[in-house]
Amino acid sequence: MSTGPVWKRRLAVTLALLIVPLIAMLVVAWRVGKSLPDMTSVATQDTVEERELLPTNVTPTHYDLLLAPNLEALTYTGEVRIKVHINEETSEIVLHSNELDLLKASLIMGDAAPLQASRIELKKEDETAHLHFEQTLAAGSKATLFVSFHGVLNDLMVGFYRSKYKDAQGAEKFMATTQFEPTDARRAFPCWDEPMQKATFGVTLRVSEGLTALSNMDVAETTNAGDGLKEVRFNITPVMSTYLLAFVVGELEFIEAHTSGKHNGRAIPCRVYTTPGKSAQGQFALDVAVQVLEYFADVFGIAYALPKLDQIAIGDFEAGAMENWGLVTYREVALLVDAASTSSRARQQVAYVVSHELAHQWFGNLVTMEWWSELWLNEGFATWVGTLAVDHVFPEYHIWTQFLVDDLQRALALDALRSSHPIQVPVRRSAEISQIFDAISYSKGGSAIRMLSSYIGLDNFFRGVRAYLQKHKYANASTQDLWRALSDASGVDVNEFMAIWTRTIGYPILTVDELPGGTQIQVRQNRYLSAGAVNDDEDQVLWWVPLRVATPGSDTQRTTDVLTTRNATVDVPVGTAKWYKLNQDSVGIYRVKYPPGAVANLATAIAAGELEVNDRIGIIADAAALASSGHSNTSDFLTLLRAYRNETELVVWQEISQRLDVLQSVWADEADVIDKIRALTQSLFSPLAKRLGWDAGSDEDSLISRLRALAIRYAGCSGDSAVVAETQRRFAAFFGGDRSVFNTDTLRAAFVVAVRAGGRDEFTKVQEYYLDAANPVDQQLAALSSMGFATDPELLDELFAFALSDRVRNQDVHQAIMAVNTYGPSRTRLWQWYRDSYALLATRYRASMSYMGILVRLSVAEFTGTARANEVEAFFAALNTSKFQRVIDQSLEKIRSNTRWLEKDRADVAAWLASNAY
Repeated sequence: MSTGPVWKRRLAVTLALLIVPLIAMLVVAWRVGKSLPDMTSVATQDTVEERELLPTNVTPTHYDLLLAPNLEALTYTGEVRIKVHINEETSEIVLHSNELDLLKASLIMGDAAPLQASRIELKKEDETAHLHFEQTLAAGSKATLFVSFHGVLNDLMVGFYRSKYKDAQGAEKFMATTQFEPTDARRAFPCWDEPMQKATFGVTLRVSEGLTALSNMDVAETTNAGDGLKEVRFNITPVMSTYLLAFVVGELEFIEAHTSGKHNGRAIPCRVYTTPGKSAQGQFALDVAVQVLEYFADVFGIAYALPKLDQIAIGDFEAGAMENWGLVTYREVALLVDAASTSSRARQQVAYVVSHELAHQWFGNLVTMEWWSELWLNEGFATWVGTLAVDHVFPEYHIWTQFLVDDLQRALALDALRSSHPIQVPVRRSAEISQIFDAISYSKGGSAIRMLSSYIGLDNFFRGVRAYLQKHKYANASTQDLWRALSDASGVDVNEFMAIWTRTIGYPILTVDELPGGTQIQVRQNRYLSAGAVNDDEDQVLWWVPLRVATPGSDTQRTTDVLTTRNATVDVPVGTAKWYKLNQDSVGIYRVKYPPGAVANLATAIAAGELEVNDRIGIIADAAALASSGHSNTSDFLTLLRAYRNETELVVWQEISQRLDVLQSVWADEADVIDKIRALTQSLFSPLAKRLGWDAGSDEDSLISRLRALAIRYAGCSGDSAVVAETQRRFAAFFGGDRSVFNTDTLRAAFVVAVRAGGRDEFTKVQEYYLDAANPVDQQLAALSSMGFATDPELLDELFAFALSDRVRNQDVHQAIMAVNTYGPSRTRLWQWYRDSYALLATRYRASMSYMGILVRLSVAEFTGTARANEVEAFFAALNTSKFQRVIDQSLEKIRSNTRWLEKDRADVAAWLASNAY
């Protein structure tokens, strides 16, 4: 599933489209226990994890499912026949069911008369149904379990739910769709809803004649069911997990293409489905899909397993996208591209999300993680290989450079908290699963794969991946299985060093000292924390760290320079080289602290254009992180910024802008300093905005177009009067009918600057643009997120009310408020809105409480001050926050860490700004 920066890449993936990137699932297990609520022990090499699982006395092998949704009543009826094995003698069958009315249940064994369940017992807390029979079921027997049931097409964006849209006449209508990952198949039909409980599925949908019905497989037959209904029966799926099943019913149209068949051995039919009138906007995603399906068949060495691939855009959709096998579902913004109006960033994001989801057709669907503790096997790998696919199809995007900001730095920021978690995180119960769809599972997981593949070589890496997929296809696998395959392929004991990275929280900072003689350096590793001080018991891990030492004209020393001890001495020509740098190309997951002289030499090399772009990103990112954690002074970071004044690359400026955002956020309440920080920001971005201007040249690279938009936004928001004036002039012309004054990238930046510098008129016009369904969905969302840049308290109150109205989809509330915390004086108002709205929000998002975590982060994480942290902590202490407690802990830790940073460097920053005449 795609969630990500941050909705990447679950809500992860597509939130990367937004101005403030957000954000966003262990080994072979044996399972014991006869009935809930007994726990199941799962042993690993060095941990024991308890999991709340269904008993294994009865297990499924095949489901025949009939569903009849009513799109007017917004309900459905269903029947399921499940072929089961009776593994142990029992008189009770336990399976998952959540918010379903189970009408009756019976068991058919051979030619005997059906056994009626004597009692159906629903346990809401466990989300289970216990079917009691008066006759004991013999071990070793086979049977067919029949259950009839009734459900509601809910508005929770999980299970079998309704999504609204408007037809050509403006009438509101509904479609029915699904979202089952991680544990919501049980909301649609009774089932064994765990990844290990794989089975085959035969789906039949009884729907109105005029509607389209879709599922994972192609249609086997369509028959007349009478009364204006038809039954659409689909071919039987391969063996798969319940969370990958999907079905959609509604008024749909599609466009179609076929893959070349070069690597799949046949041409795969691919379609993009949309609500009426939008199918043309699926062309870009369709073009990406037909190329990427062949690319993956080539690099994975296994053909795509299903007869077709459908992709569909859903209006109401909490996740960024979902990799249902053969029927991939997306938010509209993650799939649809208006050729004339969609921004280049949104277009690139569509390419990435499609590639990410199609990677899952092999890594996740064909071979599935054993349990949610192994979520990273799905998402970390898909993050990495999805990026690889985009680089293959669109090398002009330079997406691996963007990976450093969108993924590596995002992972490093989260993993610098004590409240982070390992890549392989123990998951005991369902309530914990959604909290690990985060930057650790996706971005740190993807970064670990990038580091590993760089070390053993891409050819060896894919040789191991192909062996892994071939051995475990149509089954479940663990991280250990992957390490074993990669070790065999590379001749390197991968588990020996990668287990440290996947099972251990955090990462190291490497401290470099230059030894006398000018020919060597000493490198020491310790755990890095954003809070700075590390306790002895937190600093026990010795990571495997590829040093990748570079000097002018040198090649990376891959095999010899690996740090595995606390300290090591490394040969580096310090005395003769103009500069040296560790972690060449920013491949390793660590920070580096250099001696002052080495930093000065690197700054000189950066200013002279001697370092590659990935290294320039890594150096400024490390400098900013070390300042915030107290490993250096913030003035050191500010001084280093001077070397970047002539920088020309978008992604470097993105990293700089985000670091300046953090600085402004922490110093937001420092009235005598914040204006000077804005002046510093203006001094960096105004020359860039002036050089690039407003209008694109012919055949301009998309990254230049995005750089222009970035420069306009930061120059304008930091007070450049010329940029503000030109923004206002063009803004008036745009809403006067001249749409040519903004291109697809500068539109977003202009809205931000206009709303921040303006008042009600600008706010209202941007709101109207958002509400105009004729505009591309990515630009609508750009308008919605721009509204949060208003500073007038009255407008903010109107925005808060608007965000909770039916004019903003439930999935987009965060977009409306996400920029409010960028203006210090507005934060208290935002926090008060969250507290006042908590009961409403908790009800609305009761089935997707991870979204509550997103709203928490936006509402409180930018605060500074111990009193504020205590206030936030006290508010949540009285509430049941178990399903998003991790985000609360992370937000509190961030507040307290930033408070320490401010207290440490308040005078340092003020002195630097004064001495540099800001």
